[in-house]
Amino acid sequence: LPLDPATLSQEVSLEATQKAAACAGAAKEGRLAVILDFDRTVTGGSSNSSHGVLESAGVLSELFRSKSRGLFEKYYPVEIDATLSLEDKIPIMTEWYTQVHNLMLHEDITRSKLQAAVAECRSIELRCRMQELLLRCQEASPPVPVVIMSAGLGDVIEIFLQQALPFELAPTTMVVSNRMNFDEGGRLVAFSEPLLHMFNKSAAFLPPSVQELLDSRSHCLLVGDSDGDATMTNGLNVDTLKVGLLNHKVEERMDRFRELYDVVVTDDGPVPDICFQAVGCEGPVSIACSD
Repeated sequence: LPLDPATLSQEVSLEATQKAAACAGAAKEGRLAVILDFDRTVTGGSSNSSHGVLESAGVLSELFRSKSRGLFEKYYPVEIDATLSLEDKIPIMTEWYTQVHNLMLHEDITRSKLQAAVAECRSIELRCRMQELLLRCQEASPPVPVVIMSAGLGDVIEIFLQQALPFELAPTTMVVSNRMNFDEGGRLVAFSEPLLHMFNKSAAFLPPSVQELLDSRSHCLLVGDSDGDATMTNGLNVDTLKVGLLNHKVEERMDRFRELYDVVVTDDGPVPDICFQAVGCEGPVSIACSD
């Protein structure tokens, strides 16, 4: 199913096409990496976030949800405030995430409840054609490493992928995110440090093993749905093709996305053809999306 051109905000530029061709050439030589955001990138634009999965499944108490809503109302206006610099936002976002995680530590969260919450959640699903992109990367020769970098909950993300994909994640597909630490009884007792949030996503947060793998790459395909996602290759010495998924507030955010990304897909569109071209797929990509 070729990508409906209506979901592209603009014609794919010659520069973007050339970047995709360069990525494809690097893929054949084992010098390409793919970095993906998770919430509403790997998943659809209307999907719940990895944090939201726990709330929707009733794992978190009404008291938590009430306090969490209060924090959202306080901090979200700061996140989207166009008058504040990134430097001003970072400590405030850290404060927000830290408070939410501290609230979660007072909840009765266990490994088994995470498994059940993800299995029961009907408000999170893979983006159309994302499954095929991940499979193409894993089955490529040589395999194309995929790093899913998320400010969400890495444990929830991995459980979701294990349950949603009809194939196992290869060692070349890695999740870099906030991790839950459990005690011997399987109960949540802490979160990993440093904290990863939407405005500090960069190579500085990659574990040494992932950093070492990406250091050998010359090109990267980056896919995200927010301003902060566009920085995920910062700190890497790579030429990057950036694909932005503009799920909501299209008119309001279009100019900004065009500044940040080489290609913009709107209205919760599927993974575009140019992503498959960048990872070395030759010829037309015919992948139907389920309704």
